Amino acid sequence: MATLTRRESLAAIAGFCALAGAGLWLFWPQTKSPAGQVGGPFQLVDADGLPFTFKDIQGKPSLVYFGFTHCPDICPTTLFLMSQVLDRLGPDASRINALFITVDPDRDTPDQMKSYLTAYPPVRGLTGDRAHLAVAWDIYGIEAVVVPTTSSNYNMDHTSDVFLLDQSGRFRSTFDLNTKLEVALADVRALLA
Repeated sequence: MATLTRRESLAAIAGFCALAGAGLWLFWPQTKSPAGQVGGPFQLVDADGLPFTFKDIQGKPSLVYFGFTHCPDICPTTLFLMSQVLDRLGPDASRINALFITVDPDRDTPDQMKSYLTAYPPVRGLTGDRAHLAVAWDIYGIEAVVVPTTSSNYNMDHTSDVFLLDQSGRFRSTFDLNTKLEVALADVRALLA
């Protein structure tokens, strides 16, 4: 039986590690938006039908939430939490962008968004065609799937985090409907500091 030299053994180990690493890379789940790369350029329209892009959020910290106006529970609860945070900020709320971006462009027209969001001031609604929205969904890693129901209506299963962005539009953290108001408020105040 032949024995390997130290150099040959190290070369064999290095080769094995390289192959194993390549195999892991091929089969490891790939995310759409790796950590630290959430957010970026998008082109949508607001509830007045006016263009709204990534440049419009720069200069102020932002809260960005994706959902839909026909949502029975999660979206209204999360939007209510966002509204509470903004209300508790008092005059500082004017220093924050609060955005609700639809995952349901077929039903969430600008008029629908405007009507729906009157219950959640000062959250601003954004919509658009499916192609432009898909860009926004992708850069935030949003997953949205139609869930058929027994009625003629349908529901949407979707990512439900509120993204906190700094004044340059860079991702900082998230909160969701299970976050306590004081915790979410502290996170948003940290963005303003």
